[in-house]
Amino acid sequence: MDTLHLPRPDFWRSLRRNETEKIGLVLYTHTPLSSRSSEYYFEIIRGAATTSESMGYNLVLYLTVGNQTDQLMNVCRSHEVDCLILMLGSGELDTPISLLLKEKVPFIVLNKHPRHLNVSYIVSDHENGAKSAVEHLFELGHKRIAYIGCDDDPETSGDRFAGYRQALASHDIALDESLVATASTRPMSAYQAMEKLLKQPQRPTAVFTYSDAWAVEALHAISDYGLVVPNDISLVGFDDLRAASATIPPLTTVRQNLTELGKQAVESLLQQLEDTSQPPIQRTIPTELIKRKSTASPALT
Repeated sequence: MDTLHLPRPDFWRSLRRNETEKIGLVLYTHTPLSSRSSEYYFEIIRGAATTSESMGYNLVLYLTVGNQTDQLMNVCRSHEVDCLILMLGSGELDTPISLLLKEKVPFIVLNKHPRHLNVSYIVSDHENGAKSAVEHLFELGHKRIAYIGCDDDPETSGDRFAGYRQALASHDIALDESLVATASTRPMSAYQAMEKLLKQPQRPTAVFTYSDAWAVEALHAISDYGLVVPNDISLVGFDDLRAASATIPPLTTVRQNLTELGKQAVESLLQQLEDTSQPPIQRTIPTELIKRKSTASPALT
């Protein structure tokens, strides 16, 4: 006797609701992925994919280098997915968010903080993470603390710069513009930013950087300048990717829970699909300061 194989119950449910049982994750970058950035995105995608599968959904990844609007328009109008996770490696948020709102596609912004837009997002606590890093340097006795930010990521870099400024203010130290530098995602840009800081008549005794990748380039610049971390300059990164513990010395950094970001993005999206009347979901994931060997008390002069 032949066996009749009926579709799973969730198949019939998806037909009734006109659902695809798929979640799209749209990743935009202005430059091809490097080994370091790939690790960052992989951890987020791993959290999202595992959670999607456990909840009966497939995760579809859309990777775009360059034009955001055209790719996003195609994804929205293809009806291949039920909802979208929007993850921008760099660039501004307004244009893609405006498009998604116009197309009425359920979405959530991942690890960016669109302050002026009332939309759903899951974001690491960039501001307090940065503040904890700079407070750590103050506790060690540093006063001239520099910051290297990111031109290509105004939202995240702005949040981390705000944390840097808060720490300065809590110690009654005015912002010194000469101690603030920026870099881009272009290779060696953070190296060059660190060089400018080192060439000042009174160089900083500590540097907090936008990311671990920035810190690695800064570390090379410091070494090429004939100085030693942390004997001459303390250095702190952000992210806690594998490279942070492999540098010499191992890097003090702020750890993001990247897997949890991906997990909560999926959970929040599906929560929105179940109840479309609820307000936007806005969650902040705590960060953790990881102290290693790249920070120490400033050398006596």
